[in-house]
Amino acid sequence: MREYIRREYVKPVLRFLMRIVIVVGVILLLNVIGLGVFLFSRGQWNLPSFLEFLVILLLLEGSLIGAAGGFMFYGYSEYRIAKQHAINPAIVGDQRQKWRERRLSQQKWGPAMLVAGFLLIFLGLLISFLASL
Repeated sequence: MREYIRREYVKPVLRFLMRIVIVVGVILLLNVIGLGVFLFSRGQWNLPSFLEFLVILLLLEGSLIGAAGGFMFYGYSEYRIAKQHAINPAIVGDQRQKWRERRLSQQKWGPAMLVAGFLLIFLGLLISFLASL
């Protein structure tokens, strides 16, 4: 088992996860600041309503980011190219030449967005659970 789990394999995965955690932390911080300012400016700021809106916001953002990552991972551009083929075949020929670069970009960002979406959903559910205690 030790030959399968080496330092050169674990290090990029940890770096990938740390970048995602930093992005999720920034999203959470911006949500907290924005929601706090919004509720305070309307005169409706109290802790239960703040936590309720924060949970809703995290669940919504997590599902949207996860869905976008899923579409990118699945390859939405391939669907778009196939749809445009019926409209103008000349444009499709040009787009197929650049398809490989687009696909590599989608393979890079899709899983990261999926993981970030799942983390945001998990964070929203965790806040909801801790608020109910």
